[in-house]
Amino acid sequence: MQTRPIALLTDFGDLDAYVGAMKGVLLSLARHAPIVDITHQVPPGDIRRAALLLWQAAPYFPPGTVFLAVVDPGVGTPRRALAVEFNGFACVGPDNGLFTYLLATRSDWRAVALQAETLGLPEPSWTFHGRDVLAPAAARLAVGQTLASLGRPAGDLVRFPLPRCELESETTIVGEIIAGDAFGNAVTSVGILHREGEQLAFEPWLPGSVPARLALAGSQVIVGGLSLDLVTTFGAVAPGESLAYIGSSGLLEIGVNQGRAVDQLDLAPGQAVRLSSARRTQR
Repeated sequence: MQTRPIALLTDFGDLDAYVGAMKGVLLSLARHAPIVDITHQVPPGDIRRAALLLWQAAPYFPPGTVFLAVVDPGVGTPRRALAVEFNGFACVGPDNGLFTYLLATRSDWRAVALQAETLGLPEPSWTFHGRDVLAPAAARLAVGQTLASLGRPAGDLVRFPLPRCELESETTIVGEIIAGDAFGNAVTSVGILHREGEQLAFEPWLPGSVPARLALAGSQVIVGGLSLDLVTTFGAVAPGESLAYIGSSGLLEIGVNQGRAVDQLDLAPGQAVRLSSARRTQR
């Protein structure tokens, strides 16, 4: 069987040996596995940011990829270590909400709680389960070991409350800011959005809403007392001006051309965002 790729996502940064130690374990147990870094710059302990990044990256990896996600402020506590299989890929990480967005958007999953004795591991460190529990489990999946062989079936996985993403009226979609990216753009929960001619198609990525079509002309984004036009690119506005646009994941984003929206517009996670159109179109 061909060795599966392994993709890493952590909050370890690049100043310490933590990422290197995990890669050493992976290479020791899955010598021929391609190892790809998604990022190691997740803000320390920011589970929600990590969950969003994992959801954004996963669709672009080859079938069979094993995602090793380690943002684990509860390491050493009774929180479970998990391996989760979805249709086409697997994830390994702590049971702390890291998989919330994947679980909310996919119904085809099953999980096990990892057990050190099943993995054939020595007593793990209290503070580095990424190296001593999670990396060995990811490597074993990469070389073809089955999910069931890694632990006992696990249900009721930890999830954080989902952000709003719903039709507030026939012409308004309401959501909230969920993250700021490295460029200072504010990512919102409003989506998935697609331009279809003169229409704006809303196909909800989270449960609890229904698809809709809005008129694209005259669409406005309301956030923090600001009213922004929905435009295609940053170049549609002058440098220093703010804008709203559909990001690469299909989520509504707010930016400042050649600036940092989260700082200049004082935007923060949880802040309400509304996308409104003058009228709703026929479906």
